Amino acid sequence: MFSPASLKCDSPTPFDERIRRKYLFLYIMIIILSFIPCIIFEQFFIITFWKKGFYIIFLLLLPFNFVILIHLLQLSAILFSILFLSILKLIFPPKEGTFNRDTRDKNYFFWNLRNIIKKWPLFISASNPFPWFKNRFTLRFFGVKIGKNGIVDNSWISSEFVIVGKNVIIGMGSTLLSFGIEQDKFILKRIIIEDNVSIGAKCSLMYGTIMKEGTKLSAHSFTIPNQVLEKDSIYSGHPAKSKKT
Repeated sequence: MFSPASLKCDSPTPFDERIRRKYLFLYIMIIILSFIPCIIFEQFFIITFWKKGFYIIFLLLLPFNFVILIHLLQLSAILFSILFLSILKLIFPPKEGTFNRDTRDKNYFFWNLRNIIKKWPLFISASNPFPWFKNRFTLRFFGVKIGKNGIVDNSWISSEFVIVGKNVIIGMGSTLLSFGIEQDKFILKRIIIEDNVSIGAKCSLMYGTIMKEGTKLSAHSFTIPNQVLEKDSIYSGHPAKSKKT
C-alpha cells in the first residue's frame, strides 16, 4: 500500500531516490523555465503602469496582476512539462506490464523520469488557491481521461493509465494508483472507472481495478489489484466485496 505524495491533493508522483538525485536538474530546469513567462509579464506590467499619472492604476491592478501570475505560472509549468514528456515518450513510450524494480529496467527508469517531470506542475495546480484549473485540468494534459460533471479534485489520481468516466464522484482523500511495487517487481496497469460511479472518502483503488457503470464503493474501502467491480453494485470492505445489487 502506498501513501499519497502530498496532502495538497496533487497526483501521487513518487520516484526512486537514486534517479531523483541524478536527474534533479530536470525538475529544477522546469521550475526555472516556468518562471520566464511570469518575469516577462511582470516586466511589461511594471513598465506600462509604474510611471507618473498611473500609480493609482498600478495599485488597483495589483490583485489582478497576482491572479494572472498564478495562472501563468501554472500554464507555463504544464507547457514545459509536456514538452519534456513528449521528448521522453519519443525515446521510450510508456506501457503497461510487470517489470523489474531496477534502474536498469527502462520501463521503471522512464516511469521515474516522467514523475520527476510532472511533479512541479502538479504541485502548482494543487497549490492554486482558486477553484478552477485544479487537479483534473493538469492531469488531462498528461493523458489521464476524466469525463464531465464529476467531482474528483479532492482525491489523489495517478498521472497516467487512468480513465474516469462521466458523472463520477471520488470522495475526499481517495487514491487511484495505476502503479504498484511488490518486492523487486514494479507494476503498471490501467485503472478504468466507468460512468456514474461513486467512490466514498478515503478509498484506495489499486492498479488494474475496473469499476463498471453505476458501481458504488463505500468509504474507507480498498480494491485488490486487477479487481473488477460489477455494474450497478455496492462494494465495501478490506478488500471490497459486493453487498447487494
